[in-house]
Parts: sequence; structure tokens; C-alpha cells
Amino acid sequence: MLAAVSRFVLPPLVVVAALLAYRLTIAVAGSESAGQRRTEPLLVAPRYDEPRVITDEQLAAVLDRVKPPTGPPTTNNLIHALRLWGAKADFQDAAIPTGREMQAYFLDDRVFRRFAGERALPIFYRDPTGISARSYDEGPADRETSSHHADDLLATLAEVGTPLDASLHLRDGRANVAELLDSSLGRLHLARFEYEWAMIAYARYVFPQTSFRNRWGERIDVEQLIDEAIGPPLALGPCNGLHRLEALAVLYRADERAQVLGPRTKRKMLAHMQRVSDLLVQSQTVSGYWTRHWPQGAAAANQHGGDRYDQILVTGHQLEWLALAPEEVQPPRENIVRAGQWLTHALLEMDRRELLAAYGPYTHAARGLALWRNQQPYEAWLTSRPTQVSLNHP
Repeated sequence: MLAAVSRFVLPPLVVVAALLAYRLTIAVAGSESAGQRRTEPLLVAPRYDEPRVITDEQLAAVLDRVKPPTGPPTTNNLIHALRLWGAKADFQDAAIPTGREMQAYFLDDRVFRRFAGERALPIFYRDPTGISARSYDEGPADRETSSHHADDLLATLAEVGTPLDASLHLRDGRANVAELLDSSLGRLHLARFEYEWAMIAYARYVFPQTSFRNRWGERIDVEQLIDEAIGPPLALGPCNGLHRLEALAVLYRADERAQVLGPRTKRKMLAHMQRVSDLLVQSQTVSGYWTRHWPQGAAAANQHGGDRYDQILVTGHQLEWLALAPEEVQPPRENIVRAGQWLTHALLEMDRRELLAAYGPYTHAARGLALWRNQQPYEAWLTSRPTQVSLNHP
């Protein structure tokens, strides 16, 4: 009799127990992810002011060339423009979106549709994993308004100071940036190809909390993230692998304030940045730029390194992360100066149509130059307006 009862009672009990265990796993994951967050993201200030990299006059001219594009919007252009100029930018030109408008493009579907058109697919939507950004890889429909990289939109919202309690007005309801962060961390796993932007968002919103759990219940800690940034081949990943270096530099800056990473971990991060710095000294061309072959060291210095697009992309990204990195891992200043002056002249001399065709990558170059003058681009542009010179070409 007891065996018969067990046969009918135990299976439901097993199912109930499994469901409870699943809910407990999700609850633990959620509570660990939500631990010690900052409502206001960490803002990383520039470290250096080196006028030999770019003069005040040159910086004014460069920034004037990379104002947000007018005309039909692309999400990639707007996210790069927002990252460069910030949410406070206002160019006093009705044809150029303000920083608040660019930020609202990502936070409010009503503003997004005003830019992209009523028929455009929403940029953010709910799915079984939480809130997702429509990816460029999902299909040909509306690619111009899709996100190009996993979590790049979230990382940029963090970079321009968007608080976690800021509202997200979705087409199918309301949410906030905290839910977007939850979804990002929930989807993060260490076998993923692109994790750099999630790591940047983690550094700005979550660290010094040293671990979180993804939606599969896997615990991911800061040591694993650092190893992921350091371990793969140097050039692996978007933009020649250089966003991994940016993520590492941002996390190192976050720990300079928090002081929770151990000495061994800090030495590991510094050793990797120093290794890259040494390779940059060896691989820099006579003209001052770097190519996609920079991880080869001295062998890359005399190689043909692709077209000007690649040269600006690589050199701009290198100056950008170096501007955030500590002094002890910097290459000699003369290498930075040569790169900065080459980049300045390249941006000022190119045809405007060429510049706009690759606006996103070229904003990294402009931002790197501004950071090496210890200036935020919009404040630098605003200050220079009364004395702007016409160094730029039509």
C-alpha cells in the first residue's frame, strides 16, 4: 500500500521540488546581481593634459568636424555621437540632435520613432531573457537602426551618466535601465565572443561587487572577467580587440577608487597593459600611426597596414584606452605625441563625405585626442567656439 501511495505522490513532489529549486536559483542569481550597485554610474575622468598631442586650436577644429551627423539616423552613428558628446551637448542647430535627444532615442521609443519613423522595429524589446536590443545580426530588416555590438548601448548609457532608475519607455510597456543591466548580466557567459561592453557596464554600475550570477545560475567573478580580457589573442574581437583594453583600463580605474582587488590581480592587469604598450612602441610606423598588425611588434612597423580607415580606427582606439591607463604602463610620451599629431592631421585633411561614412570609428579618435588634453569634448568645443579657426576642409 505504501509503495502504491509513493508511486502516485512522489513524482508530483519531485516536480514541485524542482520548480522550487529553480525559483531559488533565479532568486539567488537576482539578489547577487542586484547587490552593491551604484544608482549613478562611475564616471572616469581623463588623467593627462599633453598639449603636444593636439593643440587647443587643432582640438577645436577636429571637434567641429565630428559634430553629430544630420539626416536619416543610424543607431551606430547616434550611439557613437552620444558617447563622444555626452547628454548635455547642444549645438544650437535644429538640424543637429542635442545630447538629450540622442539619449532619449535610446531611452524612449516615442523619441526613437520620431527619428527612425513609425514603421521602424523597436530598438529595445522584451523577450524570455529580459530586455534585449535589436541586433544587427538578427536579419536585414531595419539594420540601420540596430545595435552593432552586444551591450554597446548599455555601456554607452553608463558612460554618459545615465542612472539605473532612469525610465525606459518601451513600445510594449515601461522598464528602467536597471532591468536592462539585469538582462545584460543575466545573458553574460564566458564563452561568448563579445563581452567587452558588458564588462564596461559591470565596472561602471556594479563593481566593487566582485561577482554576479547569470540566468543559468553560473557565478561569474571579477577575476574571470579580467582573465577573459587578458587571455585571448591581442587582436581578437571587434575593433582589433581594443575594446578589451578599454574595459580593462576602466575596471582598473574603478578599483583605484574601490581598492578591493588584490595586489596579484592588479599586477596582472598592469603587466598586460605594459605588454601592449611595449608592442606599440615597437610597431608604430614612422608616420606615427598603428595598423591592425600591431600585435606583431617590430615586424609590423614597416608593413603596409591597410587603408586610412584602418589606420585611424586602430590609432584612435589605442590613444583612447591609453588616456585612461595609469602612468606606469604608458609608452614614452613621444610615441603618444607622434600618434596624436598623425591622427589630428588625418581627421582634418580627409573629405567630409569620407569622415561621415565612417563616423562611428572616427569618434573614438576625436575622443582619444580630447582625453589626452584632459577635456570632455563638448566642454572643449563650447569653450573654443568664439575663437574657432577654419583648419578643417569642406
